[in-house]
Amino acid sequence: MDEFLTDEQQADRAKQWLRENGVFIAAGVVLGLGGLFGWQQWQDYKVRVAGEASVVWEQMRSAINGDRFNEVNETLELLESDYAGTPYLDQARLAMARMHMDRNSPDEAIEQLKLLAGGGMDAQLRRVAELRMAQIYIYQGEYDSALAVLGDISSPAFAGFYHELRGDIFFAQGKPELAAGEYQLALDLDASGYTDRSFVQIKLDDVRGSLAVTVAES
Repeated sequence: MDEFLTDEQQADRAKQWLRENGVFIAAGVVLGLGGLFGWQQWQDYKVRVAGEASVVWEQMRSAINGDRFNEVNETLELLESDYAGTPYLDQARLAMARMHMDRNSPDEAIEQLKLLAGGGMDAQLRRVAELRMAQIYIYQGEYDSALAVLGDISSPAFAGFYHELRGDIFFAQGKPELAAGEYQLALDLDASGYTDRSFVQIKLDDVRGSLAVTVAES
């Protein structure tokens, strides 16, 4: 599976989220607990919870790297039950999805990505989850499902990869003209550098070459 955001970029997004929103983003909850415990106590609580969640997330990453599957599940369950209001649960679902793919368990990967796409705290990570689901559906040959989960372009940052995936789908469906158009859009609209431009160009050249041969033979 391609990485859309590096570990460092994901960590930066988590830190930014915490700076901007704290642990919970619902204003009513903030005001309610702030009045109950006092502003300073509330701030101390947020810092403590964020620190605890960070520790659990690092434990989970270590368990993944060590292929300790039972420990991975335990730390994920802890994040879900005690730290669902932090960005670390989003990161955990992405990591779980990748681990399941490494273990050749695409259906389990999709389940984690669906949870993130449907309830993640970060809009950009929700889109990452959708794109990764589309990749898995393509891998499984479920092209209609891949197109459905891709939907419309909702984030210009991922426009290049969005069109590359659509190109892959159309190519697999035997629609080279549509595939070529999508690959060209992938190159034209890749403003964020998430797309491997050289690889997309190879695919575009290959599709155009096959179209030229078809025309010549007709």
